[in-house]
Amino acid sequence: MSALHNFRRLLQAAPRGWVAGLLLLMVVTGMTEGVGILLLVPLLGILAGNNRGGNPVIQGLLDALNAAGLPVSVGGLLLAFLLLIFFRSGVQYARERLGASLQHRVVDELRTRCFAALLGVEWRWIVAGRQSDHANLLLTDVSRVGVGLNFGLSLLASLATLLAYLLTAFALSWQMTTLALLSGGLVFWLLAGQRREALMLGLGLGRANRAMHGNLQESLAGIKLAKILGNEAHHLALFTRTTTQLRLEQLRFMASTCLSRALFQVGGALLLSAYLYLGLQVWALPLPELLTLVLLFSRLIPLFMSGHQQYYHYLHALPAHREIERLLSECQRAAEPVDALSNPLIPIEQAICFDAVTVRYAGRKQAALDAVSLCFPARTTTAIMGASGAGKSTLADVLMGLLQPDLGHLKVDGEIVADGRRMAWRQSVAYVPQDAFRFHDSIRNNLLWGKADASEADMLHTLRLASADFVFSLPAGLDTVVGDGGVRLSGGERQRLALARALLRTPSLLILDEATSALDLNNEARVREAIEQLHGNLTVVIIGHRLPTLEHADQVIQLAEGRIVARGTWAEINTSRNLSI
Repeated sequence: MSALHNFRRLLQAAPRGWVAGLLLLMVVTGMTEGVGILLLVPLLGILAGNNRGGNPVIQGLLDALNAAGLPVSVGGLLLAFLLLIFFRSGVQYARERLGASLQHRVVDELRTRCFAALLGVEWRWIVAGRQSDHANLLLTDVSRVGVGLNFGLSLLASLATLLAYLLTAFALSWQMTTLALLSGGLVFWLLAGQRREALMLGLGLGRANRAMHGNLQESLAGIKLAKILGNEAHHLALFTRTTTQLRLEQLRFMASTCLSRALFQVGGALLLSAYLYLGLQVWALPLPELLTLVLLFSRLIPLFMSGHQQYYHYLHALPAHREIERLLSECQRAAEPVDALSNPLIPIEQAICFDAVTVRYAGRKQAALDAVSLCFPARTTTAIMGASGAGKSTLADVLMGLLQPDLGHLKVDGEIVADGRRMAWRQSVAYVPQDAFRFHDSIRNNLLWGKADASEADMLHTLRLASADFVFSLPAGLDTVVGDGGVRLSGGERQRLALARALLRTPSLLILDEATSALDLNNEARVREAIEQLHGNLTVVIIGHRLPTLEHADQVIQLAEGRIVARGTWAEINTSRNLSI
């Protein structure tokens, strides 16, 4: 994908009227710059005592001034020049404001598209990736694209001014302008290697940023363990090494940028000297025109250098945009089918059933679930047990509609829940994992995440159901801030708050995935009593190994290597175990 194609795709996210208006303002800015320089020719001619017209373009400009009521005198020309500067400043201000608004609009749109794409993909694709890579893309890569777009828009403005300068110079001397074009093209060709280097440095910076985000996320999550194990120095060394690599990539790009700037300065001085010599000795240009051309080229060469630098910086940011395009393409291929129906499934009347469900993960020979068939009768409690890797979490993911089975079906009251129907089914499911997600916000807003329109009475009711009445004794009550990840609450308090948030949804199915493992026996008993009060109104699936929880389930399912190896009540499974021993 070419750089021009990438730039065009970026601008497609902005309203067409904005883009057209910005291009128009760029052209007007360039034209006023060229006209302003052309006004210097008659002004210098008057000051030199030579007011004779010779150049048809200059004469046409003077005729336009006369028609506007401005005399061709020092005062008249200076007044025209000042008016032109005022007009150009206003146009340039509008251009910069519109360019900044367009840049932010595109960046915000791109970031929103990326996050929406991640929200809409299959869960299987999400768990196969690395969260820190997605965070790096949403934060760093999208910001780099914004910077690149800014340089791209600046390049367009530079090209508009550059074109105005060239047209002005061509009106004064086509020979010197042709020479400037040829020499500029030669310099641009000679610097092709540096532009390729900008792309490679951009790729290297992307890799370094991803490594930095991954290391930072893991380092922050592992601070507690590092302190316990006493390996803070090793932790710091890993972080320092990643930081050093990122800084090295940034310094390489800066060194390359400085080198190209130095080459331009040397080359520009040589070219400007050559233009002046040829204008005097070869083409014998009139002094006012020659001085104006020298002024033009003295501004054109730095502008050409600036344009090349802007293009260089855009190329450096180009890999970030390609990475975003790759993510959007992958997310599109892995997107969940959208349910055509707006309403969720009706409450469970009969049972939720697995019909020979098989789930396999790439890179693993053993199926996570291997032809599993079982039913969860409506308004009963089922406990799932098994060793680590037995398939409990995969079973929960299929049960709540996150995973589509490779073979077999998930059925609710005999109706197959597949494709887009899984999204609707999830509206009837509440899930409480072992480490439930909590915002750094108030208890009230954490609860409202479960049901946005819940009343305070609803929240108080579910807090009591979840044995989370500790909230009532807090000084700020529902407005107590829980801290980052709920750090200001104990482990048991966090889990009871998560359970209350799940019950606030009034779900048809409640899944507790090791959710009581952080509770002491007293709190677990209170939560169990609350769950037992829901018996007959709610279908509950408990994944865990704590005996008090399993003993009161209507049925217990034991998994091993993705298969059901035992089913029945806890007493029946426990008796079978003892007999086998």
